Amino acid sequence: MPTDSSNQQLDIDRGRFNVTALNEQLHAFKTPTVRNIELTAPYMHNGIYSSLESVVEFYHKGGGAGLKLEVPNQTLPFDSLQLSPTEKTDIVLFLKTLTDTTGLTTHPILPKSSKTLF
Repeated sequence: MPTDSSNQQLDIDRGRFNVTALNEQLHAFKTPTVRNIELTAPYMHNGIYSSLESVVEFYHKGGGAGLKLEVPNQTLPFDSLQLSPTEKTDIVLFLKTLTDTTGLTTHPILPKSSKTLF
């Protein structure tokens, strides 16, 4: 993971390695739920990306290794995911569908059915 959004230098945070001392977990971080992800910016373990579009672009480019950073345990392929602009937009739109603000501002309004259930 880069230090900042310029993507020039690897963050010094060694992640789970600090807890387990396992080389396989060097620069590994727990992935939180994507539920309500639209509301949880900034993104990544160090908060370097302010938008979901930036996060998708990071992964599209191949993560840290794709940015030519030395990340020996990266499981994401280092080459581009070769997503089209439309596909990147669609991923962001999908992630935003996981946002639920129902309980935050109003009570849910159930749709009225035109059919009688009984």
